[in-house]
Amino acid sequence: MNSSSPLIRKLIIVGVGLIGGSLALALRRVGAVEEIVGIGRSEFNLETALKVGAIDQVASRLIDVVHDADIVVLATPVNSINQYLAELSVKLPKGIVITDVGSVKQEIMLTAKKCLKEQYRNFVPGHPIAGRESSGINAANSRLFENHNVVLTPDENTDPHAIALIKNMWLKAGASIILMDRKEHDAVLSITSHLPHILAYAMMNYLADDINAGRCYQMAAGGFYDFTRTASSDPEMWRDISFMNKDCLLEDIRRFQNRLEDIANLIQNDEDAKLRQLFQDARQARSLVTERRNSC
Repeated sequence: MNSSSPLIRKLIIVGVGLIGGSLALALRRVGAVEEIVGIGRSEFNLETALKVGAIDQVASRLIDVVHDADIVVLATPVNSINQYLAELSVKLPKGIVITDVGSVKQEIMLTAKKCLKEQYRNFVPGHPIAGRESSGINAANSRLFENHNVVLTPDENTDPHAIALIKNMWLKAGASIILMDRKEHDAVLSITSHLPHILAYAMMNYLADDINAGRCYQMAAGGFYDFTRTASSDPEMWRDISFMNKDCLLEDIRRFQNRLEDIANLIQNDEDAKLRQLFQDARQARSLVTERRNSC
């Protein structure tokens, strides 16, 4: 490959939505890919992806177009990723590198090891930390991954050349790379993503069931709106994530319930100084999150 050749000759993206579509547009913008094939459930979404130039052609079955691909990106909801891994087990040419964008890594990697067998070495698990509550190709943005991290969770069996190729793909898309153990990933994402989504869904259900729901809708201000933003996310996708990261999520839900009970006791017992200190500590922790986010 000479210096003017694109990084990827043929890329297959399964699920040309927010993440898959944004990756296609980002790689297209910097000339890192020659040909992109899109696969998905929605004909309208795929036709739109063709019109906006995110993909060059549409295929109905992954197995029909995988024979000469360089990279396959599984950018579907987590449950569908496992289904496509099973499909690839039927016929997978050697040398093709496979990656995913799933928010849960342990179960996906176990499925990949079972389905891909000796080709598991060419599977590089990934997760871009750049989601939004909107979905579909119309939500895609060629600069979505700029100033955002992509986590890769390869293990000791993963081919270093496959890791390097996927790293370079995401770097071309504008992202920064973090290498992480799969168990650590699922534990961290449970706290920073999965639990917050559960809380947002719970808060909206709590409001909707309240006797004053109508007035609450009328009076909900910016803080409430920001806090519950992720309740607009795809329910099917978050149902699957909740089940696939069950152990970590249940532990965090129960720990959070204990923290709420601690706060309730402080309020019940008029513990002024302790409650103020808890709020102060939380405020300081939030400032650290903002500082780290702004430094990316």
